[in-house]
Amino acid sequence: MQLKKFLFLWLPVLAWAGLIFYLSSIPNLAVGEGAVDFLTRKPAHIAEYATLFVLIFRALRGSVVASMKKLYFSAAVFTLLYAVTDEIHQMLTPSREGMITDLGFDFLGILAGALLVRHLISNP
Repeated sequence: MQLKKFLFLWLPVLAWAGLIFYLSSIPNLAVGEGAVDFLTRKPAHIAEYATLFVLIFRALRGSVVASMKKLYFSAAVFTLLYAVTDEIHQMLTPSREGMITDLGFDFLGILAGALLVRHLISNP
């Protein structure tokens, strides 16, 4: 694969994953207190991982020859693995917690991303 094509496909994935990593590195990251924090953070998890799924799906689709089913599955697995590493990273960040429940919100993001891709592919 040409370097230009590789960068076009995978640089957005790396940039987005880097942004997620950066945000997870910020100690005491809060956007409010109590319910406000919850109602802001959890949709953010969903949006972050929906976006990551879409970017990974796009990169895989442009990089490998595979059935749509395999592309969806591979993108979901890679996105979920990144979510797991992000929660581990948060456990190692002062004043942050890695939470298994956050993986549930990340998984909802993966599903939302898959639905978005399906919609965009079937309605170009």
